[in-house]
Amino acid sequence: MKRLKDVFESLAKSDPFFNQLKLRLVLSDLSSVLGESLARHCKFVEFSNGTVLFECDNDVWLTEARFMSRKIVEKLNERLGEKMVNNVVFRRGRDGN
Repeated sequence: MKRLKDVFESLAKSDPFFNQLKLRLVLSDLSSVLGESLARHCKFVEFSNGTVLFECDNDVWLTEARFMSRKIVEKLNERLGEKMVNNVVFRRGRDGN
């Protein structure tokens, strides 16, 4: 009998829906990926074509997030167990949040 984790991994490789779900599960604890301080000021927006988009609530944290982007990509892929994320993009939140 296959373990649930193995079934889920297999589905994530063949179905974009499960790929999204896998990433969202990792991002459900945003502070473990971004760090506690940055996670309080950023939120996940979307994942498309290997790029994760985040919004930050002010320019200071936006600059910090952009500075850390390469390490964030590495951390995400490490937690995902595969190279699923190629890039992270941070932008200023449209409504300031």
